[in-house]
Amino acid sequence: MQRIFSVAQVILGSAVLTAGAFAQGGDNCASPTAISGPGTFAFNSAAATTGSQGQNNALCNQSGTPGIDRDVWFTWTATSTGSMQFDTCNGASFDTKLAVYPSSGCPSGAPLACNDDNCNLQSLVSVSVTSGNTYAVQLGSYPGSGGGTGSLNVSIFAPPPPCGVNTGPDVIVGDIQDIENENPTGSLDAISLGTTSCNIGTVGLGWHANTNQHPVIGGNLYRYHVVSGAGQFEQIGMSWLKHGFYALSNELCCTNCQNTDGTTLGVNCADPYTASRNGGQGALGPRYQVNAHTGGFTYPPANPPSSGTTARRCEYLLSEVDFNAGAQYFGECHYVTPDDAAAGNQNNNASYRGMTLGGSASNPVFSLTGATHRSMSAIRAWPTVDVGAIINDVQVTGDGLYLVGFHATNLGGGQYHYEYAVYNMNGDRCAGSFSIPIPGGVTVSNIGFHDVTYRNGDGQANISQTSTDWSVTQAGGSLTWACETQGANANANALHWGTTYNFRFDANAAPATGNATIGLWKSGSPGNVSTSVDVPSGGAVSYAYCFGDGSGTSCPCGNNSSPFSNAGCLNSLNSAGQLVATGSASISGDTLVLNGSGMPNGSALYFQGTAQVASGAGGVFGDGLRCAGGTTVRLGNKTNSSGASQWPSGGDPALHVKGATVAGDSRTYQTWYRNAVAFCQPETYNLTNGWALVWQP
Repeated sequence: MQRIFSVAQVILGSAVLTAGAFAQGGDNCASPTAISGPGTFAFNSAAATTGSQGQNNALCNQSGTPGIDRDVWFTWTATSTGSMQFDTCNGASFDTKLAVYPSSGCPSGAPLACNDDNCNLQSLVSVSVTSGNTYAVQLGSYPGSGGGTGSLNVSIFAPPPPCGVNTGPDVIVGDIQDIENENPTGSLDAISLGTTSCNIGTVGLGWHANTNQHPVIGGNLYRYHVVSGAGQFEQIGMSWLKHGFYALSNELCCTNCQNTDGTTLGVNCADPYTASRNGGQGALGPRYQVNAHTGGFTYPPANPPSSGTTARRCEYLLSEVDFNAGAQYFGECHYVTPDDAAAGNQNNNASYRGMTLGGSASNPVFSLTGATHRSMSAIRAWPTVDVGAIINDVQVTGDGLYLVGFHATNLGGGQYHYEYAVYNMNGDRCAGSFSIPIPGGVTVSNIGFHDVTYRNGDGQANISQTSTDWSVTQAGGSLTWACETQGANANANALHWGTTYNFRFDANAAPATGNATIGLWKSGSPGNVSTSVDVPSGGAVSYAYCFGDGSGTSCPCGNNSSPFSNAGCLNSLNSAGQLVATGSASISGDTLVLNGSGMPNGSALYFQGTAQVASGAGGVFGDGLRCAGGTTVRLGNKTNSSGASQWPSGGDPALHVKGATVAGDSRTYQTWYRNAVAFCQPETYNLTNGWALVWQP
């Protein structure tokens, strides 16, 4: 007879814990808080003491005071190789100071980087890291300023090329330096962004006023927020183009600026344009007259009539401003110029910077935060705020660069949300369709599309491009969005340069690797391009879910596992228990085995459920997350050896027999195990990730 047991019986009378304290930082470098990968980690230095370690080094002496008061410590594990940014920008209300050291524990030498005031009174450093290595992070306050609470942000950072590497003129946005909030007009509001350009190339960059041999400068506004459990990264604002007229000979990105007479941006030189100048309405021209791939444009630009405080500036709908917690905003600026494009250096001309939101729904006020991410288009911020999002580069032969972002989110109950963002950086042929393969038997729902609106006559014959949403059809094994053809409407809502469109849907199939296809709008060869993305699989019926990496419910004491490890929360061994089902979940040929690993040696309970807890996100339970819920069946206990065990084994009945399942039953599975010692909660137990499947005949 199968034993049916309740949650209370599973946990042997222990109380179920609600979300506990997240990562806070250890007051002593010998007992730091463990964190890993990109993410946002809370800290609390209000009651921290000032330790003796890491207090006297030259890198931290940027403001004449080398010390870091009220310091707390983290040991951070890298989950990828490359450059990472650590910052408290917009994450604290007091004067922070931050250092990163090359190994975990108490530092024995100088830090890799240390900073006091990189973003106002907040701190920011960028360091090169190696996947799997650990690093010590010291976070505190400027001496004498007191401590407090806040958040440490860790994100992937791609440094721009150094000066003098790319041959020819090479203009980048070295800094988005200031912002101007305009006054709303009706349902619209606008911002203007100031820029400092840098010529990091080997030849001067033409800057000739009253000709078509100077840069044009555009600005965009992006929003990230979560809707129905899935992240969306969307462009909500777009400006017309400022035409450059005189280049100063300042320095920002490089040293040894080669001064000019203003008709050229000299080698290693920088030129600032304030937000007020870039937002001067009378001097702004439309985008449609610019070929961003070649840098060519019509001069003088078209000048259709316009009115109101927002016209031609980076306009956005007030209804698209989300004041809810978790929404994040980014400003992007982009330079286009003929000689930079002729040198083949046009793919690094856009940069982005984070923004905070204040004001009210009727009059939002944006402020810049953090550092400018040079030579990185804003879409590259998506993976830094949404773990699991991926960006692919797609270069069209003989034309421009597209970036395709995607993220598949498990919504629970066998449903997945598929989110795609396609950014045309500088392609003149534009995109006119977007297709995702849909296998037979897969049901899609909640199909969506998001674009950005052209206004004020930014289109052929001074008529704005249409704002008609792309039509969507499902046929021939594909889901395809498309706009009108160029022949049907020269002002169709094609994906032009400097814009991002979103495509989304839900499906009852887990993700697998497939190809997204972008159809090009203007005639030419190739007619389309493809890139690898997550697409619905052919009706997958067995999959892992409920991971302890922070992608769902956060682990109870900041003990999140590494992103994409597909395991549970970290345990007392600093590893994460993982459950993987192998074999066939077939009633007539049951070879299914549940394999647990990454656990301490000791007792492990394998059990079955009929539902996914919290729609697959899991609920806090001991040191981990409970994933399998509903009516539960105790399958059996095993003793881990070398951290692993499996069920069934050693004469156990077949899994479908023990679980009393029949064909068509949806079941969930998980392993509950003992920690070797008390870890982050008084209890000494943890769990693996969950596994869900549908039993076949």
